[in-house]
Amino acid sequence: MKAWQLKIEDSGEISLVWADTAGKAKAQFDREGVGLGSWFTHDLSEGVYSFTDVSATRLPKLDGVENDDPKSIIKKLVKECGWVSDEINVENVDEILNEREY
Repeated sequence: MKAWQLKIEDSGEISLVWADTAGKAKAQFDREGVGLGSWFTHDLSEGVYSFTDVSATRLPKLDGVENDDPKSIIKKLVKECGWVSDEINVENVDEILNEREY
């Protein structure tokens, strides 16, 4: 399945989902537990935003990996797609993931 990054521009919230189309990806933003389901992604279901507030951007490097080990997906997000957070970045991703259970 195709990988999509969902983002709410004014909040900076992002999540990773898999869907066949951008519309189907965006439709997932209001479901509880959307995305990878880890500390690294965000639940976009707070009800503050509407469907039109969410952008869906393709992440073809992650197509078809929705059933892979979450650690390998997070490594790809950080190293190949440029995702970072207050806790994780390219320099420490391996160390952080070795310390956490998924």
